[in-house]
Amino acid sequence: MKGFIKKLLRESLLNEKLTDIDDDVNLLYVKYFEYDVNQLVNTNIITDTMFLKSEIDTSILNSPESIESHKLNPCTIKINFGSNFYQPSTNIISVSVNSNALNFVKNESKGDILLAANSLYDERQKKSLIHEFTEERIKGSIHHELAHWIDDTLHNRHIAKRLNKAMELKDKNIKNIPVNATKMEVQAQIHNVKQLHNKHSNTWDLLSFNDMLSYSPPLTSIYNSLSGDIRKRWVRDLKTRMYREGLLGKNMF
Repeated sequence: MKGFIKKLLRESLLNEKLTDIDDDVNLLYVKYFEYDVNQLVNTNIITDTMFLKSEIDTSILNSPESIESHKLNPCTIKINFGSNFYQPSTNIISVSVNSNALNFVKNESKGDILLAANSLYDERQKKSLIHEFTEERIKGSIHHELAHWIDDTLHNRHIAKRLNKAMELKDKNIKNIPVNATKMEVQAQIHNVKQLHNKHSNTWDLLSFNDMLSYSPPLTSIYNSLSGDIRKRWVRDLKTRMYREGLLGKNMF
């Protein structure tokens, strides 16, 4: 029994590592997002020809872990269908700009993102809207979902099993913990942080933990959705992962 427990602990520690697929993240970003993000930076305008839907599959990916995962668990990759997720039951990975933010900018200000942001009263909401369409936010979401897929595929489909169990129990939580606060999700969220670090490495040690969160609408949304001890636990778990990966800035302790 002791040997079995030690084996499980070793496997858990092996699973909790950064998935080194920056080349795949960059490939998808450059092919489907970069031109539109650059146009937005130059014009502050989102047009109807930007962030269009597309569909490919995981055979496009080139990193060793992605190639192995494609052999075992090929998936369709949906681009800009409105949300970000890995869905084991349908073999779908979805990566997208936020459809609610996109529609708000188009409807509120005819595509002018600065006018749309200025129509919001809350300063945090203004900042979050602008950051929805940044390189680091989009790359973070791509990295997050690909990491889920690789983690699930190469580690005995543990994500699929947990999701199936939650559906059977008709429970949105896992062991009474909101899904976004679980170790499974923190393992993917660390890749959102990695992309933020890639973009802001020069000032990383000057940022507080809350400063870092403010650059990432998904992480901000998770933080705001949690409260009490569960929020404290999530912050602790995320900081612990950041420390282990050398991503916890000097001002974030």
